[in-house]
Amino acid sequence: MDPRIIEDLTRLAETLSPESVMVVCSDDNPLPGRIADRLPETPLTRLPTLSVRDGMSALKRHELVLVPDALQLLSRDTATHLIASMRDLYSETLYVLLPPDSPEGWAPQDLVALGLECVHHHPTPDGDHLLFRFNLKDYKKTPDWLNPRFWANPEMWGKARW
Repeated sequence: MDPRIIEDLTRLAETLSPESVMVVCSDDNPLPGRIADRLPETPLTRLPTLSVRDGMSALKRHELVLVPDALQLLSRDTATHLIASMRDLYSETLYVLLPPDSPEGWAPQDLVALGLECVHHHPTPDGDHLLFRFNLKDYKKTPDWLNPRFWANPEMWGKARW
């Protein structure tokens, strides 16, 4: 993995200063160590990518979850299950890195279909890496029509029966 991407993800974790962090990555990924060095007071959980199916049952919810290399290492079904589980059960904020050449053929619209939004474009010599985010606090915008002024139609009371 490009060292600039590791540095960017580490800076992201520093900027957000979460109460707890989980990194789902391969054994040789330096990201958990870098985050642990920069945020020594923050509890850090590392979930090895290849033991995702077995290791998720004992997890607890974290404020920040980073998934830097799972789309390159896992089958499409397992990666989809991982992202959906992290999004729904184990994270307040989830970041997933989409590499330019994932073996399973992931495209940006696949992650958008899982409810994530593209927040950063990182060009490297290998191609463009895209960073996607899901934040529980702002994942759904409230539409204009969903407010009290449209809940009743008082001028029609007594005139029509629904």
